[in-house]
Amino acid sequence: MAITINSSRDNADDKTIFFTIAHDGKDYKWHGDIPKDADAQAYLDAKSDTLKAEILRKQYSEAVVPQLDGKSALESFEAWVSAGAKNAEVSKEIPAVEAKDAVYEDVETEPVIDAKDAVMGERQVVVVTEVDEEVTKTVIEKNASGKYIEKEVTETVTKSSEEPQFEEVPLYHANGKAKKDDDGNAVMHKIPKMEAYEIEPAVEAKEAVTEKRLVSEAVTAVAKKTLIIQPEATIEKKAWVDSH
Repeated sequence: MAITINSSRDNADDKTIFFTIAHDGKDYKWHGDIPKDADAQAYLDAKSDTLKAEILRKQYSEAVVPQLDGKSALESFEAWVSAGAKNAEVSKEIPAVEAKDAVYEDVETEPVIDAKDAVMGERQVVVVTEVDEEVTKTVIEKNASGKYIEKEVTETVTKSSEEPQFEEVPLYHANGKAKKDDDGNAVMHKIPKMEAYEIEPAVEAKEAVTEKRLVSEAVTAVAKKTLIIQPEATIEKKAWVDSH
């Protein structure tokens, strides 16, 4: 490969070299920027392999070239062209999925209830008596002619009364003998009449209530397969376009 410098242009920080590359029986006109103080011919000659690779890159712009072990970028590209200029198939292996049964767990929705006896208390018996009474009161009402009339109205009112109950028991002397009155009758003593009542009702024992809840769904088995992401493709060589 021979590189011929055609012209150059000084820039503020570097210089642009316009050159022709004679390679493989063809001339390729190109240009590029190099350091301002560099010798143009020596600089470009040192990059001859890079320039060859870039020519191929422009001609095969869609190429996907694998880097071969122990080979340069240019050698890898040339090997790719010699092999038919084909981009390799890109695929992805989808691993097999193993079948699994659904998994359930027992969840307690209602806790166990221990049996408990009723809590009882004691209180004095009270008899509630309801009595209807007629109550007369004076009211003032407006009559049909628009006059306010004072009159007495009698109505029945139900009143209730509570009467604690007692019972009589014989009274004894300190020595344990029954106490008698002058007529020989037993002397009685009144004490409150008591009754038992329920403070808290009894609780019936119950077993815990559970239900099965889904933890993970069943999985259907799927065989291993290969997904083609990009099929093998032959890349068409594009015509070189001179840059100057």
